Amino acid sequence: MNNTRILLAGIAVTLLVAGGVVGAFRHRGTVESPEALLRQAIGEGSPKDQARAAARLATRPGAGGTDDTIVCLKEMLTKGRSPEVRATAVVGLARTGDRSTLPLLVEAIEDDDPLVAGRAVAAVQHLLGVRYGTEERPFDREERRRVADMARADVAALDGPGRAWWEAHIVPGATW
Repeated sequence: MNNTRILLAGIAVTLLVAGGVVGAFRHRGTVESPEALLRQAIGEGSPKDQARAAARLATRPGAGGTDDTIVCLKEMLTKGRSPEVRATAVVGLARTGDRSTLPLLVEAIEDDDPLVAGRAVAAVQHLLGVRYGTEERPFDREERRRVADMARADVAALDGPGRAWWEAHIVPGATW
């Protein structure tokens, strides 16, 4: 009787594992390419559909630094019509941890929409490991320009003596 239970339990576990593997492969086949998600995010769909596609692109598995994802996120930031899409692109770029995205993120600080600008400030602060004290002042156009100028100076310093400090203090594999 015990041997029969053990055998049935083994068969049940095998079926569960096999079902999980098949399900994982089935799900894996439905993952959309970054280019397809980009087309949806900046395409003609409703703002809600565009925001959903943007979120899927910014948080897709493996989004942490693959070249095609970074290229698509950059394009989404520059060509996205809605503030939600552009703001999501900012978050996705920050999550990659790719330092080459800093100039574009600094540009986004001066975006006319406060949502995009605020997320860009947070992204730049995260990637550089600095704080610009934007909480104490109204985040108007002049303040955004002031913060963007400080961020540009900090990014420029990365190519000089500040680079060694930055590289010594960055946490490898950290995500936002």
